[in-house]
Amino acid sequence: MVTTPARPKPSVQGEASDMPLTPITLKIPSSWSTSNETLLALSSLNDGWLFELTADGELVIMTGVGFRSSERSFEIGIDVGLWNRQISAGHVCGADLYVRREDSSLRLPDVAWISKERLGDADPDEGVLEVCPELIVEVVPVSQDVAAQQEEMREWIAAGALLGWLVDPYQEVVLIYRPDAEPEQLERPDSLSGEDVCEGLEVSLERIWK
Repeated sequence: MVTTPARPKPSVQGEASDMPLTPITLKIPSSWSTSNETLLALSSLNDGWLFELTADGELVIMTGVGFRSSERSFEIGIDVGLWNRQISAGHVCGADLYVRREDSSLRLPDVAWISKERLGDADPDEGVLEVCPELIVEVVPVSQDVAAQQEEMREWIAAGALLGWLVDPYQEVVLIYRPDAEPEQLERPDSLSGEDVCEGLEVSLERIWK
């Protein structure tokens, strides 16, 4: 019998725990600069903290996702990276990649793949990627609301992503997002296919469900 892993409770400030705090969303004055340079400088000044920006101009303080969620994202990233190394057709990035979307939001996908063709002449170097990757992967952590992440995946597709995977290890389901289609839900799949977006990519989820 397969047992779904229980969702641990996020820690609260002051508890002796390695659990992450829930991300904090702040409303900021419209007069404040939310340029790429400002947000990168803010992150640099606050070592260990990452910041996202919503389309509504709200600042989201990211506090880390914890050991298990980080490991799960990395496992998926390994398979995507090995596939990309074989075909040498694009670039794979992890959870510290800033992507500025057309709705002005600034987001950090857990795993992203962008083709050389789509990247074109863009040269983000150590800055912000201004082009939406084709593949977006998000792993649901203990500290974030699933409904909020579902909305975030819809926003990725609206921004130009061609394939999105929302992996929920607690419910043991994967929601697959594609343009002009309702999300497809898979129950504890053994693997995920890159379909025609990342042809030949097969990501094993064996270690994700442990």
